[in-house]
Amino acid sequence: MDEQERTKAKRNYGWVILALSFGNLIVEGGVKNCQPVFLPALRQGFGGSAAVTAAIFSAAGLFGGFAAPMLGKILDIIGPKYMFPLAGIVILVGWWASSMVSHMWQLFIFYSLISALGHTTIGSFSVTAVLAPWFPQSKGVMLGIADSGNPTGQAIITPLAQLAVTNYGWRAGFRIFGVVFFLIAAPLNFLLQRRPPNTDLTLSESENIPETNTREANPQSSIDNSHQYGNTSNNVYRFNALKEPAVWMLLMSRATSSISNQMTNLHIIAFFVLAGYGEMQSAAAIGVAGLFGIGARPAFGILSDKVGREVVFSIAMGLTFVAILVVILFTEGANLWALIIFVALTGLSDGLSGLLLGAKAADIYPSNVLGSVMGVVDVGRSIGIAVGGVLTGLLFDINGDYTIAYWIAAVLVLLSTVSVWTVIFVERDSRP
Repeated sequence: MDEQERTKAKRNYGWVILALSFGNLIVEGGVKNCQPVFLPALRQGFGGSAAVTAAIFSAAGLFGGFAAPMLGKILDIIGPKYMFPLAGIVILVGWWASSMVSHMWQLFIFYSLISALGHTTIGSFSVTAVLAPWFPQSKGVMLGIADSGNPTGQAIITPLAQLAVTNYGWRAGFRIFGVVFFLIAAPLNFLLQRRPPNTDLTLSESENIPETNTREANPQSSIDNSHQYGNTSNNVYRFNALKEPAVWMLLMSRATSSISNQMTNLHIIAFFVLAGYGEMQSAAAIGVAGLFGIGARPAFGILSDKVGREVVFSIAMGLTFVAILVVILFTEGANLWALIIFVALTGLSDGLSGLLLGAKAADIYPSNVLGSVMGVVDVGRSIGIAVGGVLTGLLFDINGDYTIAYWIAAVLVLLSTVSVWTVIFVERDSRP
């Protein structure tokens, strides 16, 4: 009876972790979607080229992504109670230092390096590692609910950042939102955050967990957790995610989907303007698409718990593929119906690849090494940020339009889908 009460208490406290995770991803969504606001202001303020100014944000994504494996290992060791407040402090320091620079190159230090460490630490990869173990039978929907913090941050923070930068300048914008992100990230995580359950299980103990915790408790579930502990060292210091074939395939899927996303999304307003749409009309369409994601991510998370990660990932990537085709084939001449279809399709599918790949990783690996796993997988996101936008810009400079770049993005979506299905085979080969 005591054991049942302890289990119930853990489940109840999982809702607190869910709320904290939602707040953390509001920060991630706010940071990411503030970049289009700060980019023209910084370009005007320093007189630099669009490419050099954009490189500040590309460098942040690249550095943050390649730091993620190290950050994931630290998260596994010291836990989120201390890791996330430290991230909030780093964001505050980085953003305030960025507000006081006198030369653009200094932003590559304070924003692209220092701030990027904080942004990455509190991002979706760490939320997956911390939240998923609290809800082993419903991790898809819970990760989906938490991940809706990303479009919520987009919907709330972006217009407020534009208001601050327009009225008070980009320096004030950095200071204001450095404090805002710190207050969201640091105090509540320090007071309320806890380690995920079962992080101290030894391998022999985990193998003795009754199967009623997984298959018997939810016989309808398509997710098989029976192998979850069998191929992973119980010692977090000895575990090497780079030796796991499943991690590499998850990384491949994350990289190809992220490159595709960055190729299209970073340049989508410019694409629409060339097609004849107005700038405000295009920006409003992107904002409405973000609102779709608030409901879409939990819904697809629920569906992935029921029918499997790979099936739902294929559906999501199929929607993305069709959205890109609509943009390529039907937006010329500023067709309103094409814009509406694009908003609906991209709003339903944007951001789902990271969510579903994180849930898949949590299906395979136990909580005591999940930070390390997600840190490696998140390198794929940094590759996308670093490569996607630059590749599209280069192809535009060569060809004078975005058509070839967007066709490449569509192909990459298909490659990402193939990669995630490949995980099934390497995962099965690694089972005891």
